[in-house]
Formats: sequence, C-alpha cells, structure tokens
Amino acid sequence: MKNKIVQSFVMLLLSSPIIAQVPVRDEPRHKVALYNDYIRLLDVRIQPGDTSLFHVHQIPSFFIPLSTTMIGSEVKGQPARQSRFPIDSTWYNGFENGPLIHRVWNNDTNTLHVIDLELLASKNSSLPNTIQLPFKIDFENGKLRVYKFELQPAQVVALPLIKNPMLLVSVCGADVRLSDLDHKKFIDIKPGNYQWLDPNQHVDIRNHGGASTRAILILFK
Repeated sequence: MKNKIVQSFVMLLLSSPIIAQVPVRDEPRHKVALYNDYIRLLDVRIQPGDTSLFHVHQIPSFFIPLSTTMIGSEVKGQPARQSRFPIDSTWYNGFENGPLIHRVWNNDTNTLHVIDLELLASKNSSLPNTIQLPFKIDFENGKLRVYKFELQPAQVVALPLIKNPMLLVSVCGADVRLSDLDHKKFIDIKPGNYQWLDPNQHVDIRNHGGASTRAILILFK
C-alpha cells in the first residue's frame, strides 16, 4: 500500500508542470553580450516555435525590438497573451511595482530578436543642455537619453565630444559605419548589432550602403 502511494505521488509530479523561474540574465535565450558599470546588454533571440523559461525582470531596463515578430507571453499567474512588437518600438520599464515574472514564445516564422538593456548605474550624472545633435530626443529619464534617427545613403553625422558613454544600435536598413577619428579606424555595424562608445570620443556615423538606415543612439547618465 505504501509503495502504491509513493508511485502515485511520483506520477503526479511527472504529469504536473513545474513552474520555476530564473533571473533574466540566466535564461538561456537571453545572452549577456555586453556588461560594464552602466549596463548589462542581453541579446535575446527566440526561434520560431520556441519558448523561453519563466524568468524574472527586476532591474530598470530599456527594450529594443530588432525584429517584427508575432509572440505569445504569459505573466506568471495570468492568462497568456498574443502580441506583435514592430521593429524599433522601444520602451522603458523601471519595475517600480515589483518584478515581472513571465515567459515568451515565438508564434512567427522569423527569429524574435530583442535587446534587453538592464541599467545598472546607481549614481546618475546629468547631461549638459549644450549637447546638440541633429536628431530628436525620443525618450529621456534619469538614467538615459534616447535618440532615434534615419540616415540616407552616404549621409554622415559627426558627433560632438560627449562626456558620457553611449551605445549605438543599428536597427534596420544599410550598414552603419562608425569612424573613430582619434585612432583613424572604423567599425561597420550591421542591422541588429551595436557598438559601445566610451566618453570623450571623436566619432562620426555614416550610412555605408545604398539604402536608408535606421539607428538608435543612447546616452547614459
């Protein structure tokens, strides 16, 4: 009788879904691609038909979709939802009301690609009002300032000397060429890729292709 009870308990465990969660940085589809005093950049890629583990978001984060993909998501304890995030539809979440525990799956035929930018700096500086860029500010709070812009073929923009670190993200279109004028070298950034910029660098940004390109420049405070 005792053996039958144990066997029944084991079968119940095997047949019931065990819902656990991990910190988002430990979820296998969220790869830590860049980590420093300011950010932890998670490069998120979920293949068609695949589902992430339940994972926990609790560090203030800025999200950048780099694909337009139909997805499903399930917040722990709530019904699943279907949604579609167009490429470049960025948003910020400070998780002021507590951690988000959810999982995400790909309902589409293309790879879901998102940057989850965890903002780690606890002491924020300020950005001088004298910074003048030929782009409109898309978003700003106490942690970062975000510019979105489009460059036409062969168009070049020289950045002023900025005393804050930056991240340049190539979203879609032609490659972006980032030229380091101090060291006389350049980096070509393909769509879906990014480049960290240390403070006080003389750089310019060029559309290095035959079509327009869209990019995002983030200044960290």
